[in-house]
Amino acid sequence: MVFYADNGARLTEGVKGTFTPEIYEAQLLQDLEEQTVFASPRIVNTAYEGELHKGGDSVRIPHFVDTVEDKGTVKAYGSIAEADHAQLEYMRMTIQKGSSFHLEIDSLDQFFTQKGIDKFSDLVRQRARKTAHALDKLVARTINHAVGSGMDFNSVEDESQAAQMTPLEGGPIDALNPIDLADPKAVYNAIVDMVEELDIRSAPQDRWIMASPKVRSSLLKSEMFIDASKFGSAVIPTGQIGSILGVPVYVTSALGSHTRPDRKRHPLINPAHAEGAGIDMVMGATNAVSVVTPFAQMETYKPEKKFTHAVKSRLFYDAKVMRPEQMLIIPSKAPTPPKTVKAAKAE
Repeated sequence: MVFYADNGARLTEGVKGTFTPEIYEAQLLQDLEEQTVFASPRIVNTAYEGELHKGGDSVRIPHFVDTVEDKGTVKAYGSIAEADHAQLEYMRMTIQKGSSFHLEIDSLDQFFTQKGIDKFSDLVRQRARKTAHALDKLVARTINHAVGSGMDFNSVEDESQAAQMTPLEGGPIDALNPIDLADPKAVYNAIVDMVEELDIRSAPQDRWIMASPKVRSSLLKSEMFIDASKFGSAVIPTGQIGSILGVPVYVTSALGSHTRPDRKRHPLINPAHAEGAGIDMVMGATNAVSVVTPFAQMETYKPEKKFTHAVKSRLFYDAKVMRPEQMLIIPSKAPTPPKTVKAAKAE
């Protein structure tokens, strides 16, 4: 087990110190932020007010309401119209979901680990990846429920209570028509349409695009993005898409209907979650979805009758679609059903 002095500095071998869970709590939250895709601060709003005392408590998500109006020309010796009031509104989010882990490591096993390898830190980092995976699944599921029927997944504890969900205050997230990913022009045109629609809705300019690997491949095959001199940062020399029409693009295998790696053949590959499999592309602003992680707890103890150390940790979090009008999706195109022998002969 790695021990730290009270100030968090690592102690030398053979010197007893105090294990400080706060060090690993900070590492867990930092790794969580770096590993998330849908729940990344680049994509979602993470600001909130309030404290969590128990599961099911609510916090407040602040956002400004546009109340500033043009007062027109003020002539010499004239008076300006009455002042508008900067209005800060709050939307409630219930925190009732989360993750936990429980690790145990043999002191002897840790002692004989090669010098310079901190096995426990590596284990915590692995748990952070798993937690990030669970948080991304939650955000994708929250978005999926908000499309079409416009239901609020934040209003229930888990999927088993989906029938008890309440409608979103701002209505559903709108879905545009599916596109043919074999046609790069269709993908580009869809992005243009999404930008136009968000402009019409006066959505903030801090926008983003989340695309499936097939969408990225289709764009890279398009002649519109071959000549980088015409599009500035649209293409990075490595071939990775940086931005399209000024909107940054992020690619995730969590979107799209593609074949997942075979776990039996490739057991070390972490499979992507399938919550976003019915979506090819999402465009939105960072105000559209909020993710809150208000509480992380980590404790260490020594199991009775064992020469081991153990750590247990829990993290509360939740997600909510706050501004559905600031998000648009392109659903995956339904696969063409295979032809029957009878249909083939008829052709």
